[in-house]
Amino acid sequence: MIQWKKITREEEHKFYDYLLILLLLTGGIGLYINGGMVLVPSCLLLTIWTASKLYDHFSGNGFVLQEDRSSVRLFPGEKSSLVFRFRNTSRFPLLNGVISFQTNPIIRSEEDLSHRNPKGNIYRFPLSFLSRGDKQVRVPIIAESRGVTKITDLTYHFPHLTKLTDLSMKYTSPYYKEIIVYPEMKPVYGLEDVYHLRPGKQLSTVSPYEDRLTPTSTREYVPQDPFHRIHWKASAKMNALQSKVYERNVDYSWAILVNIGERTRLGNVHVSALLESLLSHASFLCHTAAEKDYPYELMINGKRPHQRPYLHQREGTGRDHLKKSIELLARVSKDQNLMAFEEMLHRFNLQVSKAKGVLILGEMTEESYRYVSEWVAKGLNVYTLVNEGDYATMKPIKKGMNSYVRTE
Repeated sequence: MIQWKKITREEEHKFYDYLLILLLLTGGIGLYINGGMVLVPSCLLLTIWTASKLYDHFSGNGFVLQEDRSSVRLFPGEKSSLVFRFRNTSRFPLLNGVISFQTNPIIRSEEDLSHRNPKGNIYRFPLSFLSRGDKQVRVPIIAESRGVTKITDLTYHFPHLTKLTDLSMKYTSPYYKEIIVYPEMKPVYGLEDVYHLRPGKQLSTVSPYEDRLTPTSTREYVPQDPFHRIHWKASAKMNALQSKVYERNVDYSWAILVNIGERTRLGNVHVSALLESLLSHASFLCHTAAEKDYPYELMINGKRPHQRPYLHQREGTGRDHLKKSIELLARVSKDQNLMAFEEMLHRFNLQVSKAKGVLILGEMTEESYRYVSEWVAKGLNVYTLVNEGDYATMKPIKKGMNSYVRTE
């Protein structure tokens, strides 16, 4: 498959036109006056014309960029390198060449290899081949802001050996390498109270539920203990009645619902000006849940062409689940098409199969409270993110007189 396509400029056609005119002119004069010395310039021009045509045709034909489907994953402020592996299989040299490419402004080069333009950052670095061979080039980068970018407009410029112009080749094959910058984490307070009072897998000191399959220790028997709690082997050893002590547990499963939309006074919906802050808080919630091994699912009201027409990650736990979560958050675009938040809540309401803690980030509309009332009636604990100056806290929503309001 051809990777590179040569870019032909009008100046190159003019060069050959002028060269052909000079060749015909000097050749005609030499034949007219029958002078051998006059034909020397014609032979020289013919040599230049032939060499230029051959170099145009064959130069760069063996130039190959090895495919790289890996992804670079960073947090804002972290450093890494973009690695390019080139190969020249042709004997024609490529001297004083320059590779250029473009990315979104979420990253920049640590060295003076990039400059900004309205569309992003343009990078340039030298690359030359005297003959056949392989070369590897590293471009140091630093992550600046959340997002995902690919390498685009990859072009190789190198001077022509016989003309006073440059040749350019544009990379036309798909280049799959991605740079993913995760959102930074902004702390959220009040999470210790976000749980649902039902049997679960997370340990708790205040839960009324016990895991009867995992006794952890024993204590002295008291008359209030039921008969089945007596640990007979321990009682025989201690020569006194001993009661089993079980682990207390509670359900800490979360549903994190993020509204990245914002409604104007006229009722129009657009991407919230607080998008980055919302995603940073959501990232903190995902990290907290993963560290504590809480099951959680993540839903964002960004449209996508899918069976689930919004951004959704099913419930799960662990580090792999977290990686998928923060990558999903990184992929939310500032130009994201939006689904009405109420429609996403409606879909969540249809598929929720068990009581869990519901954490809502973003603007709460009047229509949203209708679903909140249903969830509270079903026994779900619902919380919303409240900004309090420099702090963000999860506050529970409970039933009020006429509507469901945040409790302070």
